[in-house]
Amino acid sequence: MAGVLSSPGTRHLVLLAVTVLAVALSLAIVHQAYRGYRRHASRTMAYLAVGLFLLTVVPYTLAVLVSALGPQLGFRTVVYTFYWPIVSQAFSITGLGCILYSLYMRR
Repeated sequence: MAGVLSSPGTRHLVLLAVTVLAVALSLAIVHQAYRGYRRHASRTMAYLAVGLFLLTVVPYTLAVLVSALGPQLGFRTVVYTFYWPIVSQAFSITGLGCILYSLYMRR
């Protein structure tokens, strides 16, 4: 198996495939939460759907975009080591806040 993953191109494709799978699964879960919101007009389900979207879909998608477009746009190392992690964590924190709010809000 190590021989198969020795090529940088192959490693990038495997990483991309795993990320796409994670986004697809995340979107399926978000879609189910959204359907719950639409079916019951429940604000708690709306916050849950938004929170899951911000926690899962947005960071994965932005990670792929930053990795793919960063070299073409001339991103410096500080973008990958400081700015991108801050942005990613901000989306995750906001998503977690929405999920927490959905669990504690009055119905």
